[in-house]
Amino acid sequence: MEPRQSWTLLGNYPLRHYSFENGLNAYLLHNPISPVAAFLTHYTVGSASEEDSERGLAHFFEHMMFRETDSLGDGDFDRIIAQSGGVGLNAFTSYDTTAFHVSLPSKNLERVIGLESDRMANLKLSEALIEIERGAVLGEMNMYKDMPSEQMWETLTAEAFSPHPYRHPVIGYEEQVRNFAQRDFERFYRAHYAPNRAVVVVAGDFDEARLVEQLAQAYGHLSPGAPRPEPSPAAPPWSESRRVEIFHARISTENLMMGWRTPGLTHGDLPALTVLAAVLSAGQSSPLHRKIVLDGLGSQASAFVMEAEMMLLSPGMFMVDVGLLHGIAAERAESAVRDLLESLARDGLAEEDLARAKNLLRLGFHSSLATNMSLARHVGGYVVACGDPQFGEKSLAKIAAVGQDAVMAVLESYISAAPCLTLIQRPESGGRP
Repeated sequence: MEPRQSWTLLGNYPLRHYSFENGLNAYLLHNPISPVAAFLTHYTVGSASEEDSERGLAHFFEHMMFRETDSLGDGDFDRIIAQSGGVGLNAFTSYDTTAFHVSLPSKNLERVIGLESDRMANLKLSEALIEIERGAVLGEMNMYKDMPSEQMWETLTAEAFSPHPYRHPVIGYEEQVRNFAQRDFERFYRAHYAPNRAVVVVAGDFDEARLVEQLAQAYGHLSPGAPRPEPSPAAPPWSESRRVEIFHARISTENLMMGWRTPGLTHGDLPALTVLAAVLSAGQSSPLHRKIVLDGLGSQASAFVMEAEMMLLSPGMFMVDVGLLHGIAAERAESAVRDLLESLARDGLAEEDLARAKNLLRLGFHSSLATNMSLARHVGGYVVACGDPQFGEKSLAKIAAVGQDAVMAVLESYISAAPCLTLIQRPESGGRP
């Protein structure tokens, strides 16, 4: 079997894309430095893929996929992986994907391939196991209720993304999770957990021809499921700025988030917006750190572009996030952020700040790809988000070419002249209206 596409990732790693007749896509990144490999499976289903009657099922399946199959008893999956030398066995659910991953000696890749293909097609969805995991998911929900950061994020996304499905919490809603029936799980599983909805990434040491043969034997006979849903249209632009205040009983200091709409991961303005975020907050000499932390207003301050950080399929936001010190009102930090943005728009960008930002972005990019698993997640994340495993290094090259004019242009278009969503979280004792 010949690869559909071939690249050299980061100038060092041969990367091949194999496409199978049933729709399975496999990306094999060769890194022979040691006899180990990372195995990652993305399913192109996340909370944004769910219908209104399904909110929380993608995350629920993150749990269910580790239980029984027709040939494996409960607990066998974890036991076999451990016996095979597997480490880091885990999964995560996001807006656009549910992913499962493990690292192990490359000589045992065939074993994990067999396990992964088995649970793709033969998962047992018994009522008893569903109830066990329902309790686990509900417990997770209760834990999140006590977490101030989760309250902030859920409130922010609910306000920012209506009517886009990013407004829904990835974990779903308690009432729906309590009432999902076995037939809901069966229908969701058959639609979304299938070879045409999977992106397999293997990064590490392997014999490529043998690995492709193993993948073909394990997955080639499986039937495709429903096509991947088209992404929802971007949420409509905001007509005016908005402010939201929330209260939490478990905090003693205030928190601030400010968000402005951004145009999407593959838009031509994203590199300049990424540089702008780094100009503001990358490193302890950054103006946002000086304005908030060194001036005694807050304990931390950061700026980031949501779709770049999270590899999102749909447009996100340019975010500023500030944690205040005790007794400092969020409005003081908000005023400081606005003053900083206004002075940057008025006075322009210092060349040393631009150079610092781009150097730190370059350092962060390469530092984040130090392991086989980080390489696999890099490739798989960009394939799911935009279909291009080289998107990250292409973006880095575009970032290197960003000049002051481009940064000033996106500051004007997306921040200075655009509506802002401001979210303030205060202690419950601060006086709920």
